Amino acid sequence: FDEADGLMFAGDAIYDGMLIDDLPDSDRAAYCRTMRRLLDLPIRIGYGGHGPSFDAARMREIASAYLRRRGAS
Repeated sequence: FDEADGLMFAGDAIYDGMLIDDLPDSDRAAYCRTMRRLLDLPIRIGYGGHGPSFDAARMREIASAYLRRRGAS
């Protein structure tokens, strides 16, 4: 995350699509911690590893939906 311009290159940490967390080495607890941290990050534009770019409001929607799905909200 670059605070100066509000850009975040997230890779597979968060993207606008179904987040995959069921691979053999996936750590759902770590993923939930990451989603909680992302809720307050003041991005302008996020670039995930897949799908379209997103703004802060959409990132919060994605992170919140993941946490609800995992019962960790």
